[in-house]
Amino acid sequence: MAFARIALLAALAASCEDKPPGRKLAAGIASRLAVHDGHVAFLLDAVHPDDRTIPEDLVAGDLWLDDRKVGSAVSSQPGTYAFSKAGQLAFLSSWRFRAGEGELWTAAPGAEPVQVAKAAHAFSWSPDGSTLAYVAPNRLGIGTQSVAIEGVQEVAWSPDGKRIAARTSASAGGKLYLVENLSAREIAPGTSDFAFAPDGALAALGPPPPKGGDRPLLLDGKEIGRATAFAFSPDGKELALLSTAKQPGEATGDLYRLTGKQQHLVAQKVSDWRWAPAGDLLCLARYDLRARAGTLVVNGREIASKVQSFVASGRRVLYLVQSPRKGDFRIELWGVDLATAEKPHKIDDGVYGWDLSGDTLFYKARCAGGPRSCSLLRTTFAASGPPTLLAPNVAGFDLSQDGTRILVQQPHRGATRAMDLAVIPAQGAPREHVKDFVEEVDPSSRFADAAGKRVVYALAKGGAYIAEVP
Repeated sequence: MAFARIALLAALAASCEDKPPGRKLAAGIASRLAVHDGHVAFLLDAVHPDDRTIPEDLVAGDLWLDDRKVGSAVSSQPGTYAFSKAGQLAFLSSWRFRAGEGELWTAAPGAEPVQVAKAAHAFSWSPDGSTLAYVAPNRLGIGTQSVAIEGVQEVAWSPDGKRIAARTSASAGGKLYLVENLSAREIAPGTSDFAFAPDGALAALGPPPPKGGDRPLLLDGKEIGRATAFAFSPDGKELALLSTAKQPGEATGDLYRLTGKQQHLVAQKVSDWRWAPAGDLLCLARYDLRARAGTLVVNGREIASKVQSFVASGRRVLYLVQSPRKGDFRIELWGVDLATAEKPHKIDDGVYGWDLSGDTLFYKARCAGGPRSCSLLRTTFAASGPPTLLAPNVAGFDLSQDGTRILVQQPHRGATRAMDLAVIPAQGAPREHVKDFVEEVDPSSRFADAAGKRVVYALAKGGAYIAEVP
């Protein structure tokens, strides 16, 4: 009896030691984690619907907010649940895949869910997070009121949150409405893309020509040009226009910059293009579909060739270059500061991911056979000295919003997908040893707060947790 009692106590002690850190939110397989200010929403035990016509990558499950279930049959499709800026969660429950609609609910941490509409196709939070707009059958809902719009399909808020743009489906004529004070005014028929400028002006692409190609570009209902796609500059004073008039239906086109009534050609055969936060217009020109690379052009100036992708942070640009080798090529990370006269500079080889915080660059490189086992390195944007090794054998990492801590994901030994997690300081001298605080978790783990003091994770074998990390 004494021996049995000792064995039982030893087993209980071992089970306590093996208990995952933090507070358990739910049992089961968690996925699609979304966080906001220390709170987390996720799907639990999501499975594919019993319908062969639905794509295999779509699943549906119970939706949880922190440690309580708030909805059922919520789809994994993007946009089916989202936090507002104020921290309230909106979601589409009882999703019907074929109809493309579900029940619209809202939920706040610690409160019971509230049904907003029995049937809705989509929703959008206002910029300040105070009001929910949603698309219901033949009506646009705004908070507790609604406006009748036949065939409404898509909505967007103006930057000041005082107006809403609503577009109907193609079968309903693709009409674009401007809704203000619960009154809808038709702006244009046959539209496709639409967007608000920072000052509230509404632009849209009108009906397509018979042979395809560029559509009329309408600004507050008046034609100002023609384009296949467009985007406002950050200050709203300019427009970038992509034209495929020369070759309708092509994946690339000519990129123009429209300032007032003046239109200037920026580059040709453009694929990826966007405005940087500081107002620079970047694109990949002369794009080669086979090589999946092009020439990086910024404000009409050629920066580099054989570029795969690029990211802008302020006026600093980081980009990946294909460096030819015998029978193959090597990927290199380069950077250029558009605010200076300095030439572009190489940062490192074989980079699989990075994050820039101020002047500090964190990135994965020195990989062994792929991006699942790399070194996590730190340097400055200028890369004027050798990088600092922060951790070896890294599959992924998450930098806290304040740039002080890093959540390190390391491959779990013998597993093809599961990770082990550790938190390390982003600045200062690196630690000699990286100590995991939990093992065998799903790669979706992330920080749940700006300071990196809370981590939300899902065990690969089941269970969702949120942990305070010292």
